Amino acid sequence: MEKLQKFLAEQRERAAALAAKRTAAETALAEATAARQKHMFTGDLADDQTAEKLQVKVDSCTSRLAGLDAALGALQAQIADVERKVAAERAAIERAKAAEKLEHDLDEIERALPDYLTAARRFADALELIHFPHYESREMAGFVRNGQAQVEIAAALALQELRGMVTAIRDGAAPIPAPKPSIEPVAVTEPAPETRRLFALRSVKWKDAAGRQCHGLQFTDVDLTPAAAQRGLRCGAVVPLTDPRRRELKGARGGVHVNQNAIDIVDLDSEEATRPLHIDPIMASDPLASADFRVIDRAAEARTIKIAVPRL
Repeated sequence: MEKLQKFLAEQRERAAALAAKRTAAETALAEATAARQKHMFTGDLADDQTAEKLQVKVDSCTSRLAGLDAALGALQAQIADVERKVAAERAAIERAKAAEKLEHDLDEIERALPDYLTAARRFADALELIHFPHYESREMAGFVRNGQAQVEIAAALALQELRGMVTAIRDGAAPIPAPKPSIEPVAVTEPAPETRRLFALRSVKWKDAAGRQCHGLQFTDVDLTPAAAQRGLRCGAVVPLTDPRRRELKGARGGVHVNQNAIDIVDLDSEEATRPLHIDPIMASDPLASADFRVIDRAAEARTIKIAVPRL
């Protein structure tokens, strides 16, 4: 194989050199033909010596070009023949590797088969030694013996057939087995972070699930994290898409960019900035904050309890 490949490389280099010489010879023939044609059109027709010289030049270039064409044709045929031999040699090497791999696998099977048959018989014998009448154990023993007998017969036939395949693959009578497809790991697709689309009545800012700072312009739809959406709804900076104001005000700002440094932009990640004024700070995150509970100190004043005692 190495000798063939080396010889093929040499022949290809020689073919490339001949092709370059042929190009030069073709150019020289074109120039000689043009010079002869020019002499015939504008030269002295009585000057036979010049005409003969030009004709000899054309004949020489034509002969040289024809010789190079013949050499290139023969060399290309030789290269094609060597390429076929290289391909055949490469196929033979691949067939030999495939046959050797199959033969190795069959040797492993033949070494493992007696151990399996012996273990199956021993397991069935152990199940049948149980003196207590047990239906599942008896059926299991029968199943193992039946499977062991079928495997023994099938393996004898299959191994004999596969041993013949080894020779057929090596000789080219059978195709090379296709490689087993590799099991690619399943790419785990991370679920998209949960968001809620709302309509912004004020310009807002918030951080998404990845921690990136986001901005939303007033009178546009914004996709907020659940926590930011809850705070925005609580302070009135955003409203649901069903709010009638969305139909009238959407796009009223004309699509300008958000001024990130504006003092009136609402930070939806800030508990303090989104707390309604009527809710006490300690109860800002309490769902019952809007109930307006008030604490009454009942220990500040004395109270008298009267107990009625029934008469006997």
